[in-house]
Amino acid sequence: MAFPVSVLAPGIGAAGTPASATVPANSRALAAAGPLGTIADVVQFPIPAVGAWLVGSSRVSAMGLGVVTQSSTGTATPPPPASPLPMTVTQGDSRVSAL
Repeated sequence: MAFPVSVLAPGIGAAGTPASATVPANSRALAAAGPLGTIADVVQFPIPAVGAWLVGSSRVSAMGLGVVTQSSTGTATPPPPASPLPMTVTQGDSRVSAL
């Protein structure tokens, strides 16, 4: 089953907090709303925390990097002494799907 692909920062969440910004590693493969998310993207949260993707799509890539879908997982790392938070895609682009 194909999953929607991550495109916009507010569609990524950690501990119920939506992301405030992403630094995309992909500038070529685009959806209508923006560049497709890849596992090399850096995600910034207002809590403050910085996130990185651990697992992306195994069959679809953009610029040689796995695409981030709703099944992808990552970790948001707040400043010490707080522990890492799980990061997921809460809302992907419904027009673009990947395995």
